[in-house]
Amino acid sequence: MSDQVGHRPLVAFTSLAIAGAGLVVASAYFEFAYRLAYRPAVATGAGMLACGLAVSLGHLGQKRRAGLAVRGAGRSALSNEVLFAGLALASAALAVSLDLGGAHIPVATAVAGALNALFLASIGLVYRVKGQLTWQGFSAVTPLTGGLAFGAVAIQSLAATGGVSQGTLLILAIDGIVFLQRWRDIAGIPLPDALLADRRLARRDQLLGARFFLLDVVPAILMVAMPTPLAAALAAAGMLLDRFGFYALAIQRTTEHEITAVEARLGAPSGPSRSGS
Repeated sequence: MSDQVGHRPLVAFTSLAIAGAGLVVASAYFEFAYRLAYRPAVATGAGMLACGLAVSLGHLGQKRRAGLAVRGAGRSALSNEVLFAGLALASAALAVSLDLGGAHIPVATAVAGALNALFLASIGLVYRVKGQLTWQGFSAVTPLTGGLAFGAVAIQSLAATGGVSQGTLLILAIDGIVFLQRWRDIAGIPLPDALLADRRLARRDQLLGARFFLLDVVPAILMVAMPTPLAAALAAAGMLLDRFGFYALAIQRTTEHEITAVEARLGAPSGPSRSGS
């Protein structure tokens, strides 16, 4: 799963969809917890989600496949994702329509937030594929925590609230802890020489570190010092790196990989360290 040309539509879809859904979830959270109704966030989130789903439909080749996929809801993780994607977009669009009509209804935003959170959770579950070593464990949680982190940063840095809430810092801390565990899991996978020839895998720590600092660390520092739109821009870059790295660092279980893992556990001498850098 290292063909980046083939994965470009997936990177685009998941980046837009996760960021958009994250904005809707964060909007519902801020309205419920702080009575902060930043209406442009829901509209922007719905627009990004719609664009992401459009890219996904284009990638499928036949739009009717999405309708067929829903039939497996409850049994298939992919079917659940398709179902929640439609519900997430429809609920966000309804909340936006009510706002544009001058009838802002907090319950509509809350429902949209809940459905978009379920959609983010469903994305992570789709990729829990046997044989893909880097798509297990905490990787299934990062669409939800990362999307919410981006949404919280964007709203706090653009809504001119005059400061950063403890809730936003907590969200960033949770996403940071989750992602650090994912980073640790990936860095602990021994790499055969054939995989080390891939520059992305050889530099996996740099790629993962860039995502961590752009989405979690630097935005938190900026907003504590003085909320600025730069924090949202950096978080967006971090989100894009998150999805690029998700596919670029995919490692499939192979016989060669198993041999390398056994050698690493036994401590057999095999030249320079194969754990990557």
